[in-house]
Amino acid sequence: MFKNTNMGTAFRTTTTLHQCIRPKKQTTITDHKRSGVYKITCNTCCKAYVGQTSRNLKSRYQEHARYIKNNDPRSAYALDILNNRHEYGNINDTMTLLKPINKPHLLIPFEQMYIQTLYHNNELIPEQQPNEHNPLFELLQHKHLTSHPT
Repeated sequence: MFKNTNMGTAFRTTTTLHQCIRPKKQTTITDHKRSGVYKITCNTCCKAYVGQTSRNLKSRYQEHARYIKNNDPRSAYALDILNNRHEYGNINDTMTLLKPINKPHLLIPFEQMYIQTLYHNNELIPEQQPNEHNPLFELLQHKHLTSHPT
């Protein structure tokens, strides 16, 4: 086809400098669409509530907000806000996914580990006290800190 024209064929590399250094598009799911262990921080006292959910975090945050608006102390977080007249913020400012978890049987052990951690660091709201000494706490904390530095 190119014999009768003055055109030649050339190949172009796909590994140019621009392609190597440009940021890759992130296609990850936002944290608020995931499930797992989360913390909600009080805007007034800067202490946190730790919870777990198998649903997405946005749905769980909306429940906490509804409890506060309806003066319903079903969660320790709502109780802290209502009893102390503290302020709560929006989901982006106050809610953090601590550990994404897809296996429901791991939710409670990891929740307890994070509750214990925040309690020992004096970062847990007073309305949420840790359960009795959790023997999995040291094991999970050690495994979590050594295998996942995040």
